Amino acid sequence: MYIIKMLAKELRHVADKLESNTCDIGEQEAIDIINIIAREPMSKQSAAEFMNMSIPTFDLHVAKGSIPKGKKRKGFKELVWYKCDLYECLQRLNR
Repeated sequence: MYIIKMLAKELRHVADKLESNTCDIGEQEAIDIINIIAREPMSKQSAAEFMNMSIPTFDLHVAKGSIPKGKKRKGFKELVWYKCDLYECLQRLNR
């Protein structure tokens, strides 16, 4: 439990620095961190909402390849998307 509290404290500290623009983390380092901590599976609906688009628009981007196809999880019928993958797509789509 101590490690979890320590991690939470460090994450809050970094978040404060990021919000005040005093953090010296580069873009690639930020992506690496996101890939570690944002490994939460999302349904198609949740992923589309996260990307701020409708499900048909989300499907269109998946078909075009600008958003990766969902991944299968053992024991589940629905495909899932991960925030870490979607963060990278947001960056590309917003350029």
